[in-house]
Amino acid sequence: MKKGKSKFHVKEKVILAKNKLPVKKKQPLEYGPIEIRMLSEEDATLEDATSEHELIDELNGSEKENDYRFESNRNYFTISVYALATIAAAAVIICLLMKFGEIKLWLKGFLRVLSPFIGGFFIAFILNPLVDWVEDRLFHQAFKIQAPKVRVGLAILTSYLLVMGLLIVGLVFVIPQITDSIVSIGGDVTNALTRIYENWDSYEAMIREHFPDLDLAYFEKKLEEMWPTLLAGLTNLTKGVVPKLLGMTVSLAKTAINSLLAIAISIYMLADKRKLKRMGTQGIYAIMPTAKAKVFCNTTKECSAIFSNFVSGKALDSLIIGIICFVALKILKLDYPLLISVIVGITNMIPYFGPFIGAIPGILLYLCIRPLDALVFGIMILILQQFDGWILGPKILGDSTGLSPLWVIFGITVGGAYGGVIGMFLGVPLVAVVAYLLNKLVSSILHKKRIEIL
Repeated sequence: MKKGKSKFHVKEKVILAKNKLPVKKKQPLEYGPIEIRMLSEEDATLEDATSEHELIDELNGSEKENDYRFESNRNYFTISVYALATIAAAAVIICLLMKFGEIKLWLKGFLRVLSPFIGGFFIAFILNPLVDWVEDRLFHQAFKIQAPKVRVGLAILTSYLLVMGLLIVGLVFVIPQITDSIVSIGGDVTNALTRIYENWDSYEAMIREHFPDLDLAYFEKKLEEMWPTLLAGLTNLTKGVVPKLLGMTVSLAKTAINSLLAIAISIYMLADKRKLKRMGTQGIYAIMPTAKAKVFCNTTKECSAIFSNFVSGKALDSLIIGIICFVALKILKLDYPLLISVIVGITNMIPYFGPFIGAIPGILLYLCIRPLDALVFGIMILILQQFDGWILGPKILGDSTGLSPLWVIFGITVGGAYGGVIGMFLGVPLVAVVAYLLNKLVSSILHKKRIEIL
């Protein structure tokens, strides 16, 4: 009975509302007539508590004061934030493009100011494995020092004394011999040119005999025409020597100051490396979600290990190759063994092509002195490169980069194009780091898609 009464009561309210519609006339809206629909039993049941006047107003489409009240919507707010951020980013990019020249100059000046800090970071980064090894093996395991601060301080002091000692030995003993070798090479080249000048008539007769069609008079005429220009160039060069020397002196002084400042900054970085790591980790975990922050920290650690292992391993490998080259040149009784060994050792830092690049100056030098020595030196370098590539390099470096030869050549080529010799060396570990990050990203995407490619 109650259910029937309820249904009858609702229907009665609807009928009464419809009868009362003509009483309150309303002009059609701008977008068409008012649409009135009959309520179903379900809708009527839900609206049972609605009064007659409210039902009439709803059927007539009357507007309430609350209809114009602002209601917050989180989705719309997020869309608005993204839209504003996109507009702001586009505005910043347009401003950067419009003032690219000024910004480039500003960045150069800013990087010049930060150069001691950048240099200090690289020094600390390179010496960090040595400091860790000295701290653990020497002061922790050998001397049983328990205080961490004392161990770190002694390890930093020992590492820097060791490196500075090697540099001093190089400056005191190696550099003078290299200088003497360069002076001797200059004397040999001068003597060779003198012999060519004194015997020019015989050389000219030999050239005319073997190359009768060659017009030597043309070359002599061009040389006479170029001679005044050459003298004028030498005169201008002499006039500009003093300003250039002053500029070079100022540049060397700035370089020395920045180098000392970089060394001091690197010492502080190594001493406070735990604090710096903790601050960086705190910032990452504060900005990123916990799971992503953990992945980011582990990935950063792996990239640092790849770069550090390659640099330290390649430096040790090049030092050993330089020593072996010096001993071999001494055994073969070739001239300028120290100078040639230093060149070979330094260029050996470049993978694959380093030994051959280092062999070019030696071969040219020996060709000017004794061509047979150039042949002997070339064969020796080829054997040394094979020994480094097949035996020594894999023992020291292992698979520190994980790159195939194709990508190593790519890193050397691109690095050399944009960074010269240093770029050729650093291009390989940078490509290794990028390849590691891309491989990790692709593996993560495929894992989410449940795809495995063999």
